Amino acid sequence: MDKFESQIVDYISGLEYDRLTEPAVEAAKTRLLDSLACAVAAYNESPVAAMRRIALQSSSVEGASVFGTAHVAPVYDAAMVWGTAIRAFDWNDTYLSKEPAHPSDNIGAAMAVAEAERRSGRDLIAAICLAYELQCRFCDAAAIREKGWDHVTYGSVSSTAAAAKLMKLNSEQTRNALGIAVTTGNYLRQTRIGTISSWKAAAFAKAARNAVEAALYARNGFSGPSDIIAGRHGLIQQITGGEFELAPNFGGQGEEEYKIVNTYIKYFPAEYHSQSAIWAAMDLRTQIGPDGWRDIRTILVETSRHSYEIIGMEKDKWRPRTRETADHSLPFITAATLMDGDITLKQFDPEHLRDKALLDLVDKVECREKKEYTDLYGTSYPNKITVSMNSGEVFEKEIINPKGHPLNPLDRSQIEKKFRMNSEGLLNDTQQDRLIQFVWSLDELENLGPLLNCLVMR
Repeated sequence: MDKFESQIVDYISGLEYDRLTEPAVEAAKTRLLDSLACAVAAYNESPVAAMRRIALQSSSVEGASVFGTAHVAPVYDAAMVWGTAIRAFDWNDTYLSKEPAHPSDNIGAAMAVAEAERRSGRDLIAAICLAYELQCRFCDAAAIREKGWDHVTYGSVSSTAAAAKLMKLNSEQTRNALGIAVTTGNYLRQTRIGTISSWKAAAFAKAARNAVEAALYARNGFSGPSDIIAGRHGLIQQITGGEFELAPNFGGQGEEEYKIVNTYIKYFPAEYHSQSAIWAAMDLRTQIGPDGWRDIRTILVETSRHSYEIIGMEKDKWRPRTRETADHSLPFITAATLMDGDITLKQFDPEHLRDKALLDLVDKVECREKKEYTDLYGTSYPNKITVSMNSGEVFEKEIINPKGHPLNPLDRSQIEKKFRMNSEGLLNDTQQDRLIQFVWSLDELENLGPLLNCLVMR
């Protein structure tokens, strides 16, 4: 067992609910409700429906319920449905560092395993904080997208940690589970290049499923490969290319706060780097008027290098053919906001993707790196939009920290609003009220049954 394995296994074994800070517990609750809002909104989306159909084909006595139903499936199938639903609309939270990630992707596996293992709300909170901690710490340690690997690869560590904790694996079993998951759970970045397919919704869910299976293998007697991080053919040599600066202390150790409090909740259903651009474009639309977009000559979006590379560089971003590409397109999102005054799921529907006037406006967008924004990366994710009109007038707006950023946080009522809006037509008012109550009092629940009963769709 290499030194990194030892550090991670010791942390997993030692983290308990009672060691969490009040901000970390509150953050876990808000991220859970936010994730449920995202999952409910996507219930009828094709990737979610497909995963649900697959999961409904199998039953299990000791499994977990398939999200939105009362059907009990094998726990890894349930985790796959949960993860796909949470991720499908790209509306769940984000963490941006050397490697970007969506830490709430781990919540699906945690929900499924917590139910199957009949764990308490406190156990679930601890598992969520643990998964967030490890995924974010790995994102801080090394960038892997530029080496051709997808960020969900780090889920092989974080979701395995959550599953191992909830299954109450001992240290040796936990190490075995990590060894199995990390050596089998590495994923290509090609998932997010060019025209993005619907598989993007399930990419992390697949990593989480693999993690849950690895924990089950370890609990049932399998040993796992050793030296998985620093070994000759381990993660550092094969995936991170020699780069790996893992923090010596994690949340709760020394003066370190838990990483979950530094993740970003999305107000709009679009890639996080675009959130400040949306707010800026909405402000500009109030300045130029609802029909002002018709008289725009050019649109300049200044952003960080990371944002430029992820959502503002590829030619596909100017002609997105799928929702998955459009909600990862800085030019499309900016133009749609200037035209419609908002970004909702509607802005990514087929009619918008084919709208000639909108596409003509997209063609007027130029994206460019602004070095001072690149220098801020890791703490703030600004965008500045400059709109030049045919009349010669120029309007500009800069947003540094959009709503949902730790320095501009959403409060409980705003997250409740998101959940209620996304639940309309799927969950009745009583279900919504009870679920919200159960999430805010999660640390008082002996098991997840009452909460899950509120999620059976009409």
